[in-house]
Amino acid sequence: MVNCVGTMGKAVIGEWFWRFLAAVMLFAVGWTIWIFTQLNPPQLITPAAFEAAAKAKVDPQQSAQGVIVPAGAAEAAKDLPKEAPKEPPVNAEKLKFSDSLSTPEIVTGTTPAKQ
Repeated sequence: MVNCVGTMGKAVIGEWFWRFLAAVMLFAVGWTIWIFTQLNPPQLITPAAFEAAAKAKVDPQQSAQGVIVPAGAAEAAKDLPKEAPKEPPVNAEKLKFSDSLSTPEIVTGTTPAKQ
């Protein structure tokens, strides 16, 4: 009969391997807890945030942009002349997709620049 222990040899796994493995497992558990906490925040602040959002929706002094302005600033903003809307820097018509595939129009009378 063959001595299995003697023929197989001993696999030597150092102590540092087990320490490294323990550190990786500890990191994985900590990271899992961190993700769980981020997905389900504790109920310390969230009720106050929901209450403040509900009050802000009802408050008539709240501006349309969601920023509460001081009382004097709202009146001063009404006195300022309104600016004309600016033209966008890009022509939006050129960015639209075409309805069908077609070859580009060839302009006659011009020659391409030679390089």
